[in-house]
Amino acid sequence: MIRPTIVETSMLPGMKTNWNSGMDYGFSVIRTIMWIVGVWPLQHDDMVCTFRWFIIFIAESLTVFNMLMEPFKNCGDTKDALEVFLLIEAVFHSWINVVFARIYMKKIAINVNSAIDDWSSSSTEKQSYLIMTGYARMGRIICVFQLMLGFLAGGIHVTTILIENKQVVIIGNDTVTLWNFFIPSTCLFQGISYSTYKALLLMQIPMGSILFIAECANDSFFFAITMHLCGQLELLKIRFVELVGKNTDEKNCYRSILGSWIRRHYKLIILAKNIEDTFNLNILIRLLIITIVIAVSGLNAIMYVKHQDYPNVVKSVLFVQFYIVQSFLFTHAGETLQKQSESIVSAIYSTSWHKLPPIMVKDLIFIMMRTKIPLQLTAGKFFYITRKTTTDILRTALTYISFLQVTMEE
Repeated sequence: MIRPTIVETSMLPGMKTNWNSGMDYGFSVIRTIMWIVGVWPLQHDDMVCTFRWFIIFIAESLTVFNMLMEPFKNCGDTKDALEVFLLIEAVFHSWINVVFARIYMKKIAINVNSAIDDWSSSSTEKQSYLIMTGYARMGRIICVFQLMLGFLAGGIHVTTILIENKQVVIIGNDTVTLWNFFIPSTCLFQGISYSTYKALLLMQIPMGSILFIAECANDSFFFAITMHLCGQLELLKIRFVELVGKNTDEKNCYRSILGSWIRRHYKLIILAKNIEDTFNLNILIRLLIITIVIAVSGLNAIMYVKHQDYPNVVKSVLFVQFYIVQSFLFTHAGETLQKQSESIVSAIYSTSWHKLPPIMVKDLIFIMMRTKIPLQLTAGKFFYITRKTTTDILRTALTYISFLQVTMEE
């Protein structure tokens, strides 16, 4: 078990002085990858971090522009259009993550600071520590799994490019060699020499790594910070139940303690609103794109199976798995947050509240009225995200696959 010891922070960027091993367990990996792209919330006033983010933003903006222009250039490129679309989506997603994370850094920093304080205050309470560790473990596992799955998909893509690094096409009366790049730039660098191609390929390795990190960082952070909030709601539920179960006759003491838990609930509502405001538009864009990408990747896999191109089948299936995991990040977090906030009212009702004095019962009734309205996350304020959203995405994707398959056969 992890021991909640205080660590020195002079060598760790973007930390409060009470950052401990519990917080490090839940957010160390996420902090590292967010620090690389300059969007770690606790560094929103750091000039070096801002400069690093600005350089990455310019590089990613140019990459997005190049990726969008590539399909419209007529240079004789014969690359699979579906694969190009998937790469465009990945680059665009990375760019969105970098932009939105920077815009809402100050607001979401409140949640990070609150999480640090929660870990510090719970370090002497075994029950609180175990519950928080359970939710932190979920965030850590999802983050590492997403990084590993993305690394595997990226490794297969890189290997494919290295094996088939060029294509020879005839344009008019000329024979032209088109080089294949990790980040599609075939038309942009048409007609270059092999030595220049190798230099450009090496330059794309760090850029591709940054795009991959940016794609994973924001989604993993969303899941981890939401899971931490769910843990705090579960602890609050336990506190309410314990307080009601005391049946104390000391009215003033009882109401004082109850008031502190009410203020705590209000703070958690504010933290949930920060998450909603920060991620709702990003979630909407992601779920829409994920639906299209799963449909395109699924159709791609079917086509490769027919042509017995099994390496590309594996690559398409990995793409589908990666995006299903990403949809799970949003929908599971939204579902858990809603369930934990709703569980407070049922937990209080299940206690012996009816044995309390009438004035205390009135306090509990007001609490139950408020907690009956669950905390929910939305996709662009259009619909709530729950586990049912994942099934809706898959059902819609399968409908698109069927439609596209019939259209292509005709």
